[in-house]
Amino acid sequence: MFFNKKQKVNLDEFCRDFYENIILNPVIGGTDVSAVFYDTSRRSIVEADPSFANIDPKKFSAEIRILQFELFALAWMDKFGDKSAVAQSIFTNRYLHENERDDIWDAMESYNQAIAHSVTVGKNSNGRLSKAIEVGSTGFIYRMRADLYDVYQKQGFDTKCVARAVNRILFGNAWKKGYTAYFLMLTLCDHLGFKPDEPSEAQMRLTFVIRMIYDGARQSLDKIKIKS
Repeated sequence: MFFNKKQKVNLDEFCRDFYENIILNPVIGGTDVSAVFYDTSRRSIVEADPSFANIDPKKFSAEIRILQFELFALAWMDKFGDKSAVAQSIFTNRYLHENERDDIWDAMESYNQAIAHSVTVGKNSNGRLSKAIEVGSTGFIYRMRADLYDVYQKQGFDTKCVARAVNRILFGNAWKKGYTAYFLMLTLCDHLGFKPDEPSEAQMRLTFVIRMIYDGARQSLDKIKIKS
C-alpha cells in the first residue's frame, strides 16, 4: 500500500499494512527485501569485526525484526504523541497475539526499557556515556511517566501496553544526542551474545542500522495523518 503525502489513514489498517508488508513479509518483485537488508547489515558488521560471523544469522534477523517493531513504535510516539501511541501499542499487542507472535511482543520489552533508560542518562565530564542524570530533568520525566500511566490506566487501557508507550515519552533529546540508539545497540549485542571491544567500528555500524530503521519508519509516518 502506498500513501500520498498527509493521506488520512486508519491506525489499525496502516499499522497492519506496515507490519505485514514492511517488517514481516516485505516481498517486492519476488525478492524478500528484509532478507537482503539483514544480510547486507550482517556483512557490514562482519567486515568491521570478523568475530560477528559466529553470530547465528537467523538470530540476528530475528532481533532486528523485533527492533523494527520497537523503533516503529518510537517513531509513532514522536510523530503522533502519547494518546495515539497508547492506541498503537494496544493494536500491536493484539496484532502480534492474533498472529501467534507473542514472542516478538515479549522480546520488545528489553528494548523498550533501553529507550526509557536512555532518556534519563547524561554525560560525565569526560564526555562519555554514564549513569549521571541530567540535572533538572529526571524528576520531571519520572513524574510525567507516572501521571500519564495513571491517566490511561484509569481509562481502562491495558496496563502493559500503556507502560510500553509511556516509556517512550520525551525521548527526543536522548535520540538527538545518540543515547537512545547507543543503549538499543548495547541491548542488541547482549541478546546476540556479541561482545566487541568498546567502542568499536562494529558497534558504530550496528548503531547506524538502528538509526536507519528508525529514520525509515519516521519517513513513512511523515506522509500520513491518523483519522480521529
